[in-house]
Amino acid sequence: MTEILNFILFILPFLFVIGTLVFIHELGHFILAKWSGVKVEKFSLGFGKRILGFRRGETEYLISLLPLGGYVKMYGEGGEGAFIIDNVEPSSQAEKAGFKSGDKILSVDEINLTAYSGWKVLESTLSENLEREYTFVIERDEKKLILKVKPEGLNGIRAFSEKDYPRSFSNQSILNRFKIVFAGPFMNLALPFLFFPIVFMLGINVPAYLEKPPVIGYVEPDSSASKAGFHRGDKILEINGESLKSWRDANITFLSNPGSILKVKVERDGEIKTLEFKASPSTEGLVATGLGEPLKAIVGNIIDGSPAERAGLRKGDKILAINGVKVLDWYDMKFIIEEKANQEVTLLIERDNNLLEIKITPEPLEGKGHGVIGINPYIDEIQKKYGFFESIVEGIKEAAKLLAEVTVLLLSFLYKLITGKISLGAAGKSIAGPIFIAKVSASAAAGGLATLLQFTAFISINLGLINLFPIPMLDGGHILYLAIESIRRRPLSQRTLEICQRVGFTFLIFIMFLAVYNDLSKLKGSIIESISKVLEAFR
Repeated sequence: MTEILNFILFILPFLFVIGTLVFIHELGHFILAKWSGVKVEKFSLGFGKRILGFRRGETEYLISLLPLGGYVKMYGEGGEGAFIIDNVEPSSQAEKAGFKSGDKILSVDEINLTAYSGWKVLESTLSENLEREYTFVIERDEKKLILKVKPEGLNGIRAFSEKDYPRSFSNQSILNRFKIVFAGPFMNLALPFLFFPIVFMLGINVPAYLEKPPVIGYVEPDSSASKAGFHRGDKILEINGESLKSWRDANITFLSNPGSILKVKVERDGEIKTLEFKASPSTEGLVATGLGEPLKAIVGNIIDGSPAERAGLRKGDKILAINGVKVLDWYDMKFIIEEKANQEVTLLIERDNNLLEIKITPEPLEGKGHGVIGINPYIDEIQKKYGFFESIVEGIKEAAKLLAEVTVLLLSFLYKLITGKISLGAAGKSIAGPIFIAKVSASAAAGGLATLLQFTAFISINLGLINLFPIPMLDGGHILYLAIESIRRRPLSQRTLEICQRVGFTFLIFIMFLAVYNDLSKLKGSIIESISKVLEAFR
């Protein structure tokens, strides 16, 4: 029963995030298509087999089996039936013959329907032999039906060839088609402007150090930063010529330069020094600099069943010494504990202005042997919570800032990838998939609704921007087709489009496999810790 509950708590936030992103994206396509008068046949959340749905008017609304996406199916997107019946008059001979509005005429005996420019021409040809019974193959609700009809049974039909149908997507102006295609990514980019005011009304906690100057509190031994000569206490002033004011600025700059050589200007004891080192990508696809912000040796969260819980440590306890040796900060404490696996140690702690001694035995970390006691550092936080009107103003400002930062970060990343400043290997490790998003969604939900909305907004911006990439199968690919059509004064051939779609589909499948592989690899490490660093950088 516990496993089932845990699975539900794991999957529900993921469904919320994915469902929200897919719904808002497809809603953009849907609204602009309807506004432009295009016939929308389906609006589906998910792909594959239908789970449930209903029809209202000419559109079928569905929830389908695979939740990793969705679609709006518009008539005229991909070479559907040669003729569509736009309307059948009530009580007409056509209605009695079995025709219905929305039917697609796929074939009529051996007649080549593509040779006919319009319905009136086809109807005139069929009426040359009034006694002949024709076999119509029609498509209705994705099922093929056969009707045996004489020419008189066509009375009361208003139909169009696909080339003539005014409500076909392909017959819209280039501007209208652009609006319909662009509306999906636009809605994803607009979602943070709705979510962030709600986030600030609910209130969200932000690590206080992000707003402080980037003074180094820790340099990991044997890391590239250590070999480059960084010292604890160095204040980072510039990275590659860009001045920095806070840890937030530093984190974003580091994240945008995996595998790159960085020139970092620091202030040390009143002197300015320039250090050069490589920001190597970690196994999680993030940047492993080996640098950390200052952290006091104060207990934050305590892991259930850990030595810390059994020994009676509490959140907020300040660790002053271990076995009589003074502890300088969290990193100093962590290093001592790691060396004491299976050895009892005495912690001198400060709790509520009182000094206490607690005996504890660190347990060896599985696979590494380092001693751990099951605690996380206490992070000073600032709560951002405003009134109704101030939340709207601050939320819009924060959404605009996040949109600008993610856009610059993504474009900078692509530029460096194209110019060879970032290796393909480093770029590949940064790709995340559904398992990663599911895991982080559950973690974000545990932090409260505001944190979950913030994470959803962050992913929504990334989804919107990526969808604008000029890759076949993505909205950006369709926009590229429209740009070529506007230059050539005619659309690309169906054959060319089919080849492009196959190439795009193959590429996206490869990316999906790579993303899942990365997800599985990341599960071996601390996926939550990794993504939290990314989110913190943009808070």
